[in-house]
Amino acid sequence: MIQPLRNEPSVWSLCWVDVPEPLAIEDDFFLPVILLLVGPSFEPLAPPEVFPELDQIRAEDWVARLFDELGAPDVLQVWKAPEWAPEEWKYFGRDWKTKVKMVPPPPHETKMQSELAVQDYSSSGRVPMPPNSAVAAGLVRNVTRLRSPQRRRATLEKAVEIDPACTEAWADLAETDFHAGRYERSLELAARVAEIDGALLRKRGVQWWTDRSTRPLLRAIFGQMLCQWHLGRPGEAADLGQNLLETDPADHLGARFYIPLFLLLAGEHEEASLFFRHYESRYPGDMPNAWLAFAWGLALCLEGDDQGARRKYREGMLANIYIAPRLLGERTPPEDIYHPGERDEPHSASEFDGSFGGLWDREPSALRVLRESYDELRPVLAQLVARRTALAELMDQRYDPGYREKWARLVEEEEAFVKKALQ
Repeated sequence: MIQPLRNEPSVWSLCWVDVPEPLAIEDDFFLPVILLLVGPSFEPLAPPEVFPELDQIRAEDWVARLFDELGAPDVLQVWKAPEWAPEEWKYFGRDWKTKVKMVPPPPHETKMQSELAVQDYSSSGRVPMPPNSAVAAGLVRNVTRLRSPQRRRATLEKAVEIDPACTEAWADLAETDFHAGRYERSLELAARVAEIDGALLRKRGVQWWTDRSTRPLLRAIFGQMLCQWHLGRPGEAADLGQNLLETDPADHLGARFYIPLFLLLAGEHEEASLFFRHYESRYPGDMPNAWLAFAWGLALCLEGDDQGARRKYREGMLANIYIAPRLLGERTPPEDIYHPGERDEPHSASEFDGSFGGLWDREPSALRVLRESYDELRPVLAQLVARRTALAELMDQRYDPGYREKWARLVEEEEAFVKKALQ
């Protein structure tokens, strides 16, 4: 009996390869990722495509265009990557009636990488590379356009490999490690910035922060301060904060809002009170800050000035309505309301309570004054919550022709209400 011929299913592969050498794009540089669509014998089905990173939406669009031209295979093997969402690739396969399989990159990827690295992917051909410092600076500028944390870190590491004096890249790496909880490593990286740019501290007439070249050093000192705090060294954190204020009196990074809290944590109550005595003359008309107001209230309470403490607690409670109830163990106001700024939000209260809430547990009298202040302000806080609830509801009516006028009026009324409550 004659058997029908069996057609083998067509299997294509979507491959990606990191190229370790920077590629110019306008005035910046990025570390390219090469995407290839190949057949069963690894033969290219189309010219490779260059991307700044693995972007699933752009990759799917590219593959879809090729499927339009070439037809879709029975099976598409996609090399695994942290940036891919496997479920999204499955939906892509359903749309094109092809089976998508996620597979690990084969061992010969390294050879492919070395071969692709020597190819020219620029549209205008090879051009002389600029100085290493310019390449590193271009890589750092491109970091903000990248979505992948792994890609951002790889780009920063390449920048300092090319130019070890690129302090902006070192500062970004230190900040990345800080947010990942690697505080000791973050301190080491910040120390490199201080070592490279330390000469700025001995110069006169430096335009701190206004001159962008001074920013990595300021960020490094600020980062060291936060690391020492998270490592349980509030005294060292306070010293770094004070040094930062001496260097940059305008305090572009906001160290002044942390220093008194670090001093209180370290048991330096007199130093905290001294800080507040100079604060108003140094920063007249400063922006409201709940953390600072609560620290000030505590410092005044420890001095025996309960009336002054109540006034500062009142400022703090109106700047963030969630801190006092958390410190007092009470139910917090609803969170799905309008918040004027990041420092007014519930997560800021949670961070404050977790880091500094123990200060009120040390002093029963301070907790008593805080509770009395909160009880006095309850009716005002209830009205403030009602106003911010109305603002949140109005945000869902943004297609109302009179939305802008209504929004401006409610915001103005809310601000006037807070101002009056502070009098």
